[in-house]
Amino acid sequence: GLNGDDFLVLGLRHGRVVYSYNLGSGTATIISKPLDLKLNIHVIHLGRYLQEGWLKVDDQTNKTATSPGRLVGLNVFSQFYLGGYREYTPELLPKGSRFKNSFQGCIFAVQVRTSMNQEFKSPGTPEGHPNSGRSVGQCKDSPCSLIKCRNGGKCIESGSTVYCDCLIGWKGAFCTETVSVCEPEHDPPHLCKQGGTCVPLPNGYTCHCPLGTTGTYCEKG
Repeated sequence: GLNGDDFLVLGLRHGRVVYSYNLGSGTATIISKPLDLKLNIHVIHLGRYLQEGWLKVDDQTNKTATSPGRLVGLNVFSQFYLGGYREYTPELLPKGSRFKNSFQGCIFAVQVRTSMNQEFKSPGTPEGHPNSGRSVGQCKDSPCSLIKCRNGGKCIESGSTVYCDCLIGWKGAFCTETVSVCEPEHDPPHLCKQGGTCVPLPNGYTCHCPLGTTGTYCEKG
């Protein structure tokens, strides 16, 4: 609760996802676009390496930020805390986060790591058994019961996470993004050769050939 304490917080404000962190020399904040309220569940990817942080919400574009100052480490001297309180206690939330309430809801699974070289592990001692908890329930339903994959995609459970397995031509967290004819995952792949650049067209694509090559697919010298 002291001003200048290190913290990392994720929350909702005015219908947007807000991700803030302070390494001790200033706060960096990333705010998403407004959430699509027609979705029953939202997929959020976030991370931080040194001063750089990133946030991707649903099918929105990835956003990044860099914290000010010179400090590069998130120092958690007390216990790492994740969760909520039953009572309204904003003074227990870190200053600088500007949130008025703590987490409410349930969590399917949590895994953390403290460096890029380590594997993700479930918190607690022994692993997967936290020391204590409050106001955070284990979700009863399968995550796939809440996720609706679009355009023929199928929800796949994989350990502590889930994802949509998309049909050919679709990508994204919910298979709502079309795959461009020039992207590597497009089937069939484009035929541009010898370093030619694939450029999408309304009907198909064309190849922009580097100096010294010619032909429809830059296949000729």
